[in-house]
Amino acid sequence: MKERVSEFPDRPTIRRGEEPRAQISIESPTAFPKKRSRGGRGLGRLIVFGFIAYWLYHSGLLEHIPEQAVEVYEQVVETWRSADLPFPKTERPPVSSKPQPPRSIPRKIETAIPRTEVPVVVKPQPIRATKEGTSLEVSIGVGFRPVGFKIGAVSQNVPFSGRPGSLHRRLPRFKGPGQKYGSLDLANGRRHAFVLDTDPQGYQLYVDLNRNGDLTDDGAPLVNRGKGRFANVLKLPLDRASGITQLQGDMELWIYTNDQSWRQDALRFYNRTQLAGQLQINGKRYAAYLADNRVIDGNYLNDGISIDVNGDGKIDRRSESLSPGDQITLDGERFSFTVVR
Repeated sequence: MKERVSEFPDRPTIRRGEEPRAQISIESPTAFPKKRSRGGRGLGRLIVFGFIAYWLYHSGLLEHIPEQAVEVYEQVVETWRSADLPFPKTERPPVSSKPQPPRSIPRKIETAIPRTEVPVVVKPQPIRATKEGTSLEVSIGVGFRPVGFKIGAVSQNVPFSGRPGSLHRRLPRFKGPGQKYGSLDLANGRRHAFVLDTDPQGYQLYVDLNRNGDLTDDGAPLVNRGKGRFANVLKLPLDRASGITQLQGDMELWIYTNDQSWRQDALRFYNRTQLAGQLQINGKRYAAYLADNRVIDGNYLNDGISIDVNGDGKIDRRSESLSPGDQITLDGERFSFTVVR
């Protein structure tokens, strides 16, 4: 039988029917490195680590390692902050063996409760006369305080206009078929534009309280509180309306329109806030009042003074109410008064 030649010369030719012979070859150690026992290597490392730990324990170095770690950590943090870099996220800093001071617990910040400031009311002081037969100055800021409606008041007309003026820059949406325009001209150039809306459900008065020409940012309009076409109280800051900072509270203007003023195409109003004080002349005290009656503009300096001469608690407009420059006889002597701030 012809022997078949193998294509792989390193492999022996096997004939059919013959068992392959075991081939023993000696390989190089570099080709197949001999595996060492893991148990022996681990035991050696354990012995070396135990020796190093024993030496560190007896030398005292283990006690200083936490302190040094904390110092290194603090130096790294300080360097990081000085470089203006974002602080790295860490779980927690190394724990030091030194006793740490007790950590302060953040307290809840308490919000101060806003307190309502009580208006400072000027205490009336007696006005003393220093000269006889001359004009005496009466200071509102020193001896008078605001009171209610004490003596009779005089009303004044405010003419209407059928269309907006220069003070009516922005208007609200009206409900009535027609509107009446005008302005309340007070002292110190303070002008408050207003619009009376003839709403069939009830007349309403829009007032420019902040005097910015916008009648939509002053709150709700005044509604009718009277029995006629319209009547209500308009409140303005007393110190601003009068120009006297010592006076606190509101100046109340009663605004109304009736059939008579409606035919005159006008609105009417008067000042219900009056000032009360005391005068001391020649050892005698007199109750005195300042009312915005003659020139109704919120200015109490140009309306004269009323003095309760007989002490009955009332003011007689004919004998006890003085216009600016008028004189009055008190205990046989003539006096005139000039009202100042």
